[in-house]
Amino acid sequence: MKTLFTLLLLLSLTIPMTAAEKKSPAKKPAAEEKKAAPAEDKPSAKSEAEAKSLTAAQKTKLLKIINEGDDKELNALPGVGETRTAAIKKARPVAEVLDLLKIEGIGEGTFAELVGWAKGEAPAAPTKADDEKPKAKSKKKAS
Repeated sequence: MKTLFTLLLLLSLTIPMTAAEKKSPAKKPAAEEKKAAPAEDKPSAKSEAEAKSLTAAQKTKLLKIINEGDDKELNALPGVGETRTAAIKKARPVAEVLDLLKIEGIGEGTFAELVGWAKGEAPAAPTKADDEKPKAKSKKKAS
């Protein structure tokens, strides 16, 4: 009798549990979830065109600041403040210009500003050499 009672008790506990498992949606494997997610890693055609418009020297200049620049140099870049500076430093090394789009906080707008800066369309960012230059003294005219 005890055996029969134990068996019925176990069945009464396991049947609702298996029914609940069947009702819940099946989880997709991680590989399938990644396929279903939008392709965020692929840059837009506009960004690709902007990156291709840079000369080799301009790419080198931009990547050098991104990979080796200190806080002052990075903050001087258009669209880059303290938060993006920290994200850039965390993402180092950046191998390609388009990899800037993978950095948190850098979208297509900031990317376009950075490309424009590299082309010379924006004010130049200060370099370490600028800090070493003596500042010229201004002369006041006596009237």
